[in-house]
Amino acid sequence: MSLSTTPIPEAPGRAATARPGRLTIDAPVRAFHWLFALSFAGAWITAESERWRGVHVTLGYAFGSLLLFRLFYGLVGPRQARLALLWHRVSGLGDWLRNARAGQVDLPRAATLGMGAAMGLLVLVAAPLVLAGYAGYVEWLGLEDAWEEVHEFFANSAMALVVAHLALIVVLSVLRRRNLAAPMLTGRTPGAGPDLVKANRAWLAGLVVAAYLGFVGWQTLQGGTEGTSATQGERRDGHHRDHHHDDDD
Repeated sequence: MSLSTTPIPEAPGRAATARPGRLTIDAPVRAFHWLFALSFAGAWITAESERWRGVHVTLGYAFGSLLLFRLFYGLVGPRQARLALLWHRVSGLGDWLRNARAGQVDLPRAATLGMGAAMGLLVLVAAPLVLAGYAGYVEWLGLEDAWEEVHEFFANSAMALVVAHLALIVVLSVLRRRNLAAPMLTGRTPGAGPDLVKANRAWLAGLVVAAYLGFVGWQTLQGGTEGTSATQGERRDGHHRDHHHDDDD
């Protein structure tokens, strides 16, 4: 008497659970996201310190370079990375408002629309933020104080959008009972089905990270994070001395 060794087919539910999920965000977009956030956070922390002004400027250059990369990648990259998706995420606002007026308030949909709006506005705010910071740094048209005010306004606006974005991620994660921040780390969204991203492009993400670290490291080795601060400090001291001299005359 022998026992049958025919394998038992795996249940569909068990097979779906074993899958890691669908690849929905490629590596370059994820690398941009975290380096962009790191640059903004570092620049925000060092904004009010004259001692760390060089670090602030270096991170500002990196922030602007990352923005250019994202805009370029959003135009020529794969469909899932296109900037048009930002508009697609908020295009349903009209339908949501009509349903809300009819008494059908969809809170998860509202949070999704809010996240899309915050992301789109953050991209729009980032450009004038960088340009105003650079104009103030080089004292363009001799309006250093005015450019700094503009720079500070856009920096505060960007921080408000970042806080709103994070809060909406938490709210939507609670409403949908899953961690919506995880795909930006792993690139994968739970669920069955084909990958939306056909090529992860880890090599391009590696180039972005290497260029970022190389630039910041080169600035540090060249003394850019210190020399910049010293140069600006001397320039400001000279400006104040000239101003006081004019007042005495």
